[in-house]
Amino acid sequence: MEKLIKQSEIWAKMEEMEGGKPKPFTFQCAKKNGELLTYKDAVLTSIHSKGGTFNARMPGEAKPHKYRKILVTRFNEFKVYI
Repeated sequence: MEKLIKQSEIWAKMEEMEGGKPKPFTFQCAKKNGELLTYKDAVLTSIHSKGGTFNARMPGEAKPHKYRKILVTRFNEFKVYI
């Protein structure tokens, strides 16, 4: 059986620090066409608590990308549910 995590719990895990630096995480996100993309070793840069998005930076990239919270389907080894 798959491990599950509630969507509201992943934001605190994204904010975790390791040795004074943001702890990297892996997440899967759905695109508009239904395709699932997996992002490895992402680092959280900001969460928009009133909005529905968060920003994460990928390894080797200088600028973060914006993702919709509701489209996250997996976080690390967990399947996300609402």
